[in-house]
Amino acid sequence: MTAPQCSGPSLGIDIGGTKTQAVLLDASSRVIANRVRRTDRGPDGVVGGALALARECLQLGRTQVTELMGVGVGIPGQVDHCSGVVLHAVNLGIERLELGALLSAELGVAVRVDNDVKATALGAADYLRTPTADLSYINLGTGIASATLVGGRLVRGEGNLAGEIGHLPVDPSAGRCVCGQIGCLEVLAGGRRIAERLAAAGLTLPGLVEATHAGDQAAIDESLRIGGAIATAVQLVVLAHGSARVALGGGVVRTAPGLVDLARRQLTERAAGSDFLASLDLPARITLLPGNHPLAAIGAALVGRGAQCHDPSIVCASDPAALGRSDR
Repeated sequence: MTAPQCSGPSLGIDIGGTKTQAVLLDASSRVIANRVRRTDRGPDGVVGGALALARECLQLGRTQVTELMGVGVGIPGQVDHCSGVVLHAVNLGIERLELGALLSAELGVAVRVDNDVKATALGAADYLRTPTADLSYINLGTGIASATLVGGRLVRGEGNLAGEIGHLPVDPSAGRCVCGQIGCLEVLAGGRRIAERLAAAGLTLPGLVEATHAGDQAAIDESLRIGGAIATAVQLVVLAHGSARVALGGGVVRTAPGLVDLARRQLTERAAGSDFLASLDLPARITLLPGNHPLAAIGAALVGRGAQCHDPSIVCASDPAALGRSDR
């Protein structure tokens, strides 16, 4: 594809459990329109909300849909990025939804749908100005998941399931995960399980680090548990992918950013007993992403743009003039 065909505006929509956000980017990836609304559950609510925001952004940006070089959507759940079908987005009230086809029919332009964590990884790389680097993004929200770029290309794996690190068992004493296993990372540092433990101890996540510094033993134990799990997640993605940078985001670290410092400290302590870990300098690779930047929606726009610009990790064999493969 020639450069002019890859230099137009692009639209991105991030559909979350509580809010949906859409942005319109110009050719240089600058945000020229940004709209947010509450997410309505169910297929009709999800589709209707996405369409409303898309049209608002196009109007604000004085852009016609025919001018768009790409439209992308990020959404939680199991996503077939080639067909645009979303499965098991439980928090949205969706069991199966042909989201890409429905939005394409209404907008009159091709729409590429991807997993929200993978889309956010693209947004993080754009924000950090490392679009061709080896980068991993770890989302620490209700659950835990990651997405990795190698040479700027998404690592997908079979079924687009690469990055489900939250379901790696690391502590057999930590209890049962929603996936059925015992002691997963998500049990230790997933937002839902953290909230349950803090409520039982009379603590809150925003005040956790402060209570830890004040010497509250329950807070100390919980901070060590979460910080250690975050440290393990960082160590995991670096050892698995050689990521030069590890970007952290999601509600847990957005609410309690001090946990990132605790994770760095634990990585430093681990390295003290290992020349190998010391040589990796894992704490220096960590970046805490800002909570007020529309990274997920920007990443979704880049997914749409990548589908048109033949990014091998986004384009599919079924696409017109596709390259015929998807990197794994």
